[in-house]
Order: sequence, then structure tokens, then C-alpha cells
Amino acid sequence: MNSKVHLLTNMGTKFFYFGFGSNMLASRIHIQNPTAKRIGVGKLENFRLDFHTGSRNWLGAPATIVPTPGSHVYGAIWEIDMCNLKDLDDQESVPDGVYIPISVPVHLLSTDTSITCRAYHLTNQPQTDLHAGGGQEIIPLDRQPSQTYLKVLVKGATESGVPEDYIKWLRGIKHNGKQVAVMEAKLELDEVELS
Repeated sequence: MNSKVHLLTNMGTKFFYFGFGSNMLASRIHIQNPTAKRIGVGKLENFRLDFHTGSRNWLGAPATIVPTPGSHVYGAIWEIDMCNLKDLDDQESVPDGVYIPISVPVHLLSTDTSITCRAYHLTNQPQTDLHAGGGQEIIPLDRQPSQTYLKVLVKGATESGVPEDYIKWLRGIKHNGKQVAVMEAKLELDEVELS
């Protein structure tokens, strides 16, 4: 696998992307990135999943990854054609300064190899780790995803084959109760259960 990763990186026709938020779900990533092909479940070490600020599209705080020694984030590793790189950047509001693209080493669970992936973190990162150890009742509103967004994460993690204990943790994250009707219907979220 490592030789394939090296070859694709050098050819410049494709790139690897680590989707840890709504882009774990195939029907979500394909809205703007139709060439995306999921290659497996990835685990990013020494980062935590968090939520911060607000998203007009999702009516709550979007996901980000924050460097945190000893923590980890699961997600989907996608292989995407370079023709969709701008589409992905636009989806992540890079031109507006909302997210910043970064390169991270992600462990592909199925082959026990590390792949350098493009990922995105919020420009305005949260400074405290509120979601890690329970105590979900004290999460401020600007750190809560919408109910719809959290359902997308749970459905995407399940579809991607992320470990069940991580999915259980996702289900229990405090959300703000808001729903985005268009996305609920488009992404078929009516059967997704949260804690």
C-alpha cells in the first residue's frame, strides 16, 4: 500500500482526504466531490474531535480536529481526483477563512499503514476540551453541533465502519436540538438515533 500511496502522491492526479465530520457519509461528500472513493477507516492519533463556532448551513457548531496528545479521531479515508480539490476547499469554506487545510498522517486500519491525508481544521479552534470526559450538560451553545449534523456524523461513522465504541461516544455528544430539514431529507437521517 505504501508504494501505491507514494505513486499517487507523485502523479498528482489524486489525493487522500481524511473525513472526520459530515464527510464520513458517502451521500454527503458526493454532493460536491463526486470522484471520492472511500478506501477505509482511518485513525488519526494525537488529535481530538471537537466542535466550535457556528455554521449557517448546519445551524450549529461544525466539527474540527485539535492537536491533543493521547487522543485520537476516527474517520473515513477517501481517494479523490485532483479536479475536486477546489470543490472540497470551497465546501470547507477555505476561501472564506473558516477552515484551513492541513496534512496529517492517518493510520489505515485495514492495511496497518500510514497515509498522508488532507484534512481541515477550523481557523478559530476551541481552546478547551469539553467533550472528552462526560459532563455534557456544561457544553456552551457555541460548542454544540445541531441535531442534524450529529446524526450525519453517526450515520457516516456507521457506514464507514468506525469502531462501535467511538460511534457510541458520538451518539452521546450534546447537540443544540436544531434540525436542517433539507439535509434530514436529502441524507435520509430519519432512522439515525442519538443518545
